[in-house]
Amino acid sequence: MALFSMMTFIGPGLGPVVSGFLQLTEDWRWSFYVLLWLAAGTIPFMLTIPETLPSQVLLNKAKRIRRAKIPGYENVIAPVEATDRSLKGIFKVALTRPWAILFDPISLFCAIYLSVVYTLLYMLFSIYPFVFQTKRGWNAGVGELPLIGTVVGACCGGAYVFYVSAQDKKKILAGQTRRPEDRLIVAMVGGIIFPISMFGLAWSGNYNQVHWIVPTIFGAILASSILLVFVAYLNYITDSYLMYAASALAANTICRSAAGSAAPLFTDYMFSAMGVGGAGSLIAGVACLLAPIPFVFYRYGEPIRKRSKFAPTDPAPDAEKHKDDSEGSNHQARAGSTSGDSTEQEELALDEEQGVPTPADLEEELEKERNAGDSHMHSTQDRDRFIDASGMEKAER
Repeated sequence: MALFSMMTFIGPGLGPVVSGFLQLTEDWRWSFYVLLWLAAGTIPFMLTIPETLPSQVLLNKAKRIRRAKIPGYENVIAPVEATDRSLKGIFKVALTRPWAILFDPISLFCAIYLSVVYTLLYMLFSIYPFVFQTKRGWNAGVGELPLIGTVVGACCGGAYVFYVSAQDKKKILAGQTRRPEDRLIVAMVGGIIFPISMFGLAWSGNYNQVHWIVPTIFGAILASSILLVFVAYLNYITDSYLMYAASALAANTICRSAAGSAAPLFTDYMFSAMGVGGAGSLIAGVACLLAPIPFVFYRYGEPIRKRSKFAPTDPAPDAEKHKDDSEGSNHQARAGSTSGDSTEQEELALDEEQGVPTPADLEEELEKERNAGDSHMHSTQDRDRFIDASGMEKAER
């Protein structure tokens, strides 16, 4: 997620620099030539990136098992095949669920905050030319060079996110329980730096007597804070909504993209009327009002998630421990296993909830079918059989 977010800065940050110098030496067509060359470089990745959606992976495995025609597994199906897979059903979910999740409290406030962040991100592409070209008289190529500072700042912010992620991984491996709200610590840092750096960029860019490196440095710090907020909230949304994360992120993308697309329409008028200092201070003031959101969610996010119908939450710790112990004993007795691995217990519990038969049940069923003879081999064709570990192993062999 950090690498993805860094690209949202590196691309727009370098784009105006390249197009600015092309504008001085070539015609407008060359900007599109460069875009086509860069787009062509993404084709191999588009064709070779593997499928990782769990439901689709299970569906593909189910198809391979059916093609293998393994006795007893001819009619095996994946859980997703029991849902409405028609074009109408897919569009119904894809077009309605994001709007329903958008008005969930967590999703709504995250969308508001990220919309402001995204608006400022695209305002920068109008602020920098105004500060360095209109006020200081630089040309179209040199006037865009300070945007490289935002690229450097985004890389620094991404490096900090990678460091925090490595520390979180160590804590998870050490057995510490992590909540989705723990993702917001990074947003707290970014939320504090955001208005400070915006004030610095606005008032250092307001006076031509201030050296150009000063607003450039503040712009780099601002880009770092934006990336921290951006990554933290996207991770928080993903961890909060889990299986509905795609719809939640879609709703968030709609809001922030709409806000970002409107930014270039009013930025020049706003900064011409209010001045760089005044307009930048207005943005920083809004950022100050939104800065407490990650702190509020860090303290009250879990109770809010428990009241949401889209954000699944774990039961109380004592009840969960008792449930895990009882379910673990039950599944160990059925599977004949003495392993106390919690991951295996969770998988078995999920299989039981979805009606997935255990390997022992399938072996017993197969033995009965063999004893009954070929005439009864397909007597259970109309039953739903879900993918299990044994079936997958046989198909792979």
